[in-house]
Amino acid sequence: MKNSNQGFITSLLTLLLIIPLTHLFASPIFAASETSPSPYEYDWIDGPASVSLDNKATLQIFKDHSFLDKANTQRSMLNSGFKPNGNEIGSLYSTSEHGSWYVVFEYVKTGHIHDHDQNLDADELLSSYIQGTEEENRELAPEDKISITGWEIEPTYEPTKRQLVYSIGFKDANEQAMVNYNVKFLTREGYITTILVTDQPSFEQNRLAFEEVVLNQLSVNPGNTYEDYDESTDKTSTVGLKSILVGGIGYTAGQKFSILLLFKKGWYVILPILVILFCWLKFRRRKQVTDDDTLSPNEKAYLQEADEQQYANQNELSYYNRKSVHTSPENKQ
Repeated sequence: MKNSNQGFITSLLTLLLIIPLTHLFASPIFAASETSPSPYEYDWIDGPASVSLDNKATLQIFKDHSFLDKANTQRSMLNSGFKPNGNEIGSLYSTSEHGSWYVVFEYVKTGHIHDHDQNLDADELLSSYIQGTEEENRELAPEDKISITGWEIEPTYEPTKRQLVYSIGFKDANEQAMVNYNVKFLTREGYITTILVTDQPSFEQNRLAFEEVVLNQLSVNPGNTYEDYDESTDKTSTVGLKSILVGGIGYTAGQKFSILLLFKKGWYVILPILVILFCWLKFRRRKQVTDDDTLSPNEKAYLQEADEQQYANQNELSYYNRKSVHTSPENKQ
């Protein structure tokens, strides 16, 4: 119908104007942000690159991955509604088309942990996780509460690598199945934790990527390794391997990670997409109203007549406006 088509064409022309304008104004806006940066802008390091994890370890970053250091990681968590625990020393984000996931790195200075007792009771530890999560839920809003579903990988210790590995599953308030995959590296004075956060259906695929992209590319810095421990000078921890496993789920919000990556790409990229979606939905809704098979022939004829009458009224109004201009006293003089 004529009026519907005109509305769609108007929306499309508006869209075509907005897209170049967003790029036109993007440069001045970001130039201004160099002196007064937005709280939602972060100092991203894109791979390939070599980055330091708070001088405790070094990570080689592959292409299609982006890194935030300690300060930027904690600030991004605050902006996303999380409360950092203070142990975060960095985070890594996959932007590959083969899968989206993120990793948080932590360092806890407990003192040197002796790994003599490697007896890890999976049932006892799971009970501890459930209890810890229930305690955390008491302080959370209903939409932030989670529930433990069980082990994806039961805790195991690899003495040759000084690594403690385990993975626990949980569901968020929307019943989305998620996974935290934890690998703890014992060091001279504590331990480094790498935590993969992903949805449960993609866990196996993302776990393999995590092991290749993170675990195989992370090395503890010389002087900070487990073997560098000096009993005569270094503090020794009173806790064992089992003690560093207890607690609740650390990181949960995969959807907030997606929003963070959208902001990384820039609002001027997002805005045209939103405008396109808005125009498409508006046109589709109008088309659905006029073409709906549930409408009777009389109803369709009535809608068509109403549109045509509106179009005629607009033309008539335009005609009288032009006529009044030509016949006004000012124009007669």
